[in-house]
Amino acid sequence: MRLGILSSLIGGVISIASTIAVAQDMGEMRSEFFYCSLNEGKTMADVKAQSKAYGEFSKREGTQYTQAIMTPMHAGEADYDYITWGTWPNGKAMYDEWGSFANNYENAAEVVTGGAAGTCRNTISTFFNLVARIPMEADLRDAKRPTQFARCTLNEDVTLEQVAAQERKNVAKMKDAGFQGLAIAYHVPYMGFTGAEDFDFVMNYYWYSFDARAHAAQNYGAFVAENPDVQESMDALVSCEGTRSFVFETMFNNLPETDS
Repeated sequence: MRLGILSSLIGGVISIASTIAVAQDMGEMRSEFFYCSLNEGKTMADVKAQSKAYGEFSKREGTQYTQAIMTPMHAGEADYDYITWGTWPNGKAMYDEWGSFANNYENAAEVVTGGAAGTCRNTISTFFNLVARIPMEADLRDAKRPTQFARCTLNEDVTLEQVAAQERKNVAKMKDAGFQGLAIAYHVPYMGFTGAEDFDFVMNYYWYSFDARAHAAQNYGAFVAENPDVQESMDALVSCEGTRSFVFETMFNNLPETDS
């Protein structure tokens, strides 16, 4: 099932981050997010089984789509139990997959509005831009991984491309300093928004393991103290707030040329 967001884009990447080239054009990829609540008598095991069943259907149909489930870690007060996050490599794949779902998946309408496992509301889609990453060996990655989101506003006359360029420079320094297992993406509002949002994009940090996240928590402060230009350069371009964290788990991955 394709159900399941970032609250007010996070009120509120991924395994694919290890295999999708960072050099993709900004805005080429697409993501969708659904906020969901468990139906009476159902558990997260039911949600995951339903998602994986849809993954098998997607694979048979040949659609290019990956889906993950996120559960709140430190996300403030939430009126949902879990978030479903789906991603396509481009806009064509997005509508090919939705067309397959709407026309060929049995009980598609019921799945969208409720489904067996959960009831989902507040659907949005974004342009998903994978900006930078520090790889990690596959055998060191966790199946369930930490991810976090923050709402960001560009400073006057600054473009998203400028922020991304600086981000890549900073991540290169982090890699040289021994950080690993990190991917950074930007989500730009696409559809399902009110138009009154008080941010320009959502910054998404994703770690391939909790060990990698723990290393960052322990060492990032000292790294910035030794490299003050890292924080200063970003502060000159963008301001971010409202960080929230989640546990991320891939349910299926039918994207082309991936290894996970």
